[in-house]
Amino acid sequence: MPHKFDPSRAEVLDDQERRRVLPPEGILRRIGVRRGTSFADVGCGTGYFTLPASELVGGEGRVYAIDIQAEMLRLLGEKIAGRENITLVKSEEDRIPLPEECVDVALLGLVLHELEGSGTLREVRRILRRGGTLGVVDWKKVPTSVGPPLEERLSREEAAERLEDAGFGMVESFELPMHYLLVARRR
Repeated sequence: MPHKFDPSRAEVLDDQERRRVLPPEGILRRIGVRRGTSFADVGCGTGYFTLPASELVGGEGRVYAIDIQAEMLRLLGEKIAGRENITLVKSEEDRIPLPEECVDVALLGLVLHELEGSGTLREVRRILRRGGTLGVVDWKKVPTSVGPPLEERLSREEAAERLEDAGFGMVESFELPMHYLLVARRR
């Protein structure tokens, strides 16, 4: 069973070195987050991608910060004062309580390796508009000084296969220092 990130270690999610090797704004732009976008940050944690997305979508857009861990949502809630375009959403792994086809772009940021089965991917597909974009950032399946155990990581090819099995068509992929970024569309 894949491990879930421990909320007691939440401070590592906002580390400055992490921003250098995994720049959130660049990733969000690459997957199509821009002014007016409706965006879902699935597995939002403490807001590493949520907060920059809020700036990018502006007042015309909407950011849904989705997590299965209430403690992560509580920590993020403390950071979002005055940001009216962010909605916190408590989910279950196989159920995201949002309407069908309500978002333009979704992101699984360092989440795919934690998922059991395809329930979350099916739910992301359900909430994405037809032709909507899914970005997946995850750990390369190589040893690194940080990150989940190697045996829990997915290769880029394994991740792409999971996406295709869940009804997404691959668009492109990018190499990052310790991660990869997959960009897919809802078929």
